[in-house]
This record gives sequence, structure tokens and C-alpha cells, in this order.
Amino acid sequence: MTAQIPEKKAIRLHLTNVAGLGAVQLLQSLLPAFEQLSAYQVAEMYLPTRGELAEYHAADSHTKSHYYTRYLPNALSRLLECTVFAGQFNGTTPLLVLGDIPLRCSATQTVFVQTTLLTHGANANSLLDAPKYWIARGLFRLNINHVANFIVQTETMKTALIKSYPSIAGRVHVITPPVPNWLLESQLKRTQRNVRAESGLRLFYPAAVYPHKNHRLLSAIHAEDAPAWSVSELLLTIPENAHPNPAISWIQCVDRLMPDAVITAYANADALLFLSLSESFGFPLVETMWIGLPIICPNLPYAHALCGEQAIYFNPDDVQSLFMAVVELNIRLASDWWPDWSENLTVIPHNWHDVAETMLSLATSEGETK
Repeated sequence: MTAQIPEKKAIRLHLTNVAGLGAVQLLQSLLPAFEQLSAYQVAEMYLPTRGELAEYHAADSHTKSHYYTRYLPNALSRLLECTVFAGQFNGTTPLLVLGDIPLRCSATQTVFVQTTLLTHGANANSLLDAPKYWIARGLFRLNINHVANFIVQTETMKTALIKSYPSIAGRVHVITPPVPNWLLESQLKRTQRNVRAESGLRLFYPAAVYPHKNHRLLSAIHAEDAPAWSVSELLLTIPENAHPNPAISWIQCVDRLMPDAVITAYANADALLFLSLSESFGFPLVETMWIGLPIICPNLPYAHALCGEQAIYFNPDDVQSLFMAVVELNIRLASDWWPDWSENLTVIPHNWHDVAETMLSLATSEGETK
């Protein structure tokens, strides 16, 4: 008797709201993993018409790709898409929303929440940015009962989300991703500082120009104090016209780097300098731990949750505190110290297949259609 092949479970993916650099990077590893799962069929993808995801092509010719064009300002367009026009996403096939904001539609809906700016107490750090976050939080609250499950990346984010929206307790699940595929494939590992002629530190901060990334803290460094920092190079992945402090020669703006250039930067760096005020996961932190480099990061809950006791912490509002953290790193390295991230990495998966399978298993589980 011929064994019957189990029918694949169908899933729809909503990606039109994904714009942040970190979120895009995550999906470039996650989407192929979704498509490679033999037990699931990506039936439809809803993609943006701008940005890198607009160029994503499904591997399976049976997957229908829909492109969502925004004619209005992004915040207003999202408001309409998630409310008035959300009926276009109705259906019996489960829907996995990968852009933070729930849709007011009739479907078994799972929402992947990455930004902490949806939680109470999070600061947009700009009066211009504040309205769009008020709108996002309002939309989240308005559509919350249309969601069967929420996915977040850390216990810290889970706690913050439930504290902000108590009604979702019991529906929030932590699924932690690994580092990006390009870094997994590189097999880059660091176990000591590079030997070179210059004595100053080489630091690396891979982050785009967003207010919460806190590049502005570097503007508080006075030119006459620059030599005391003992830094020979700080690479920032932002455009030159966004340079936070042109008077400091060792701060170099190299704009966004492709993966091979990021690997080179990690291979040459003495440490990661992370300034961000808000992270739901913090890819550079996990990338750096996986590689094995030292980390200087803000004395904030998200950083402690990921980095534990091995990182060197500073007050993210105080440039003098940052200076003392850099001094501390120099002292430790001079004594042949090197961090041991082995315990921190025990909670980080080693491949995207398992993460993708866990997410789709949750998103396609039997449950009441919301």
C-alpha cells in the first residue's frame, strides 16, 4: 500500500510594512527558510513596491506575489491599509504579518513584532517622528483582537509588550532568530585582538540613521579631548552628510556596507560600539557575540538581556560615561582579557530552518479565526 503524502499547510506572508534595515536583513534570511520547508506552502506574499523586499522573488512558481503601492505618506498609507482597506487580506488561509502592525481583517492572523516603539515608555526621540509612533500604537491597540498570536524575539520584549497591552497575555511567543545567513556562512571567529602598529582601538557601529540609534551622542565629544579616547578608528555605517561630529578625525562614515564589507569590518575591529537606545533584538549584538568580539553597549534592559555580564556598559545619555567605557575596554585588553560569550549564545539558534518551522507551525496552528 502506497504511503499517503501529507498535504502541505498553506500560509500567506504580509511584508508591505517592513522597512527598517534590521527587519529587512532578518527577512532576507527568513524568507528563503520559509520557502524551503517541505511541510508548508507559501501561497501568497504581499510585498512593497519600494526597497529591497520589492525585488524579492518567490522560489516557487505557485506562490502568488502581490505588490502594494503607497501613494500617500507612509504613516497615512499604513493607517488605511491596516483599517479601511484591510479587508483585501481576508481569507481562510492563515496570515503571518511581518511588519509589527495587525490588520483589521478576517483571517487567522499571527503578527511578528520587532519594534519596541510600540511599547509604553519607548521614546521616538524626535518630535517629527512622534506622530507616526502614536498612530502605530493606536493601530496596534485598535486591531489587537484580530490577532491569534504575537511573535517577539526576546523575553524582554515579551514583558514590555504584555505590560503595554495586558489583554494579549497568553498570546505572545518568544522565537529568537540566529545571526544572518551571510555571517553563518563566513565562519568568522575572533579570539584575540589583532596585532598592528597603531595603538588606538578600532571600533565598529553598524546602524542606520534613525534617532533611536543615538549617533548624536558622538557629537558631544570635544575635538581637544579626542586623543584621550585612544581610538584610531570608529566606523559608522551612515552617510558622510549625517556625520555626527566632523571635528573628530577618527570617526569615519562609510555609509551602508554590503555583507562582505561588514565581515571585513568585524574582522578588523577590536570591539563593537553599540549606542542604540531601543532594540527588540539587536542583530549587531548577537553578530558580535557569535564572532567573539568585545562589546560596549548602553546600560539598558535589552542590552543586559542579550549580553549579560560580559559586555562593558555606559549611560547612553552621557558621553563621559561612554568615554569611561572605552577606557575600561583599553584596560581590559591590555591585561589580555577577551570575552566569553558561550553562555549567552546557548539561547541563539544555529540555523534559520528551525526558526522558520517554529514560526509557521504557530501561524498555521488550529484556532479560531479572528
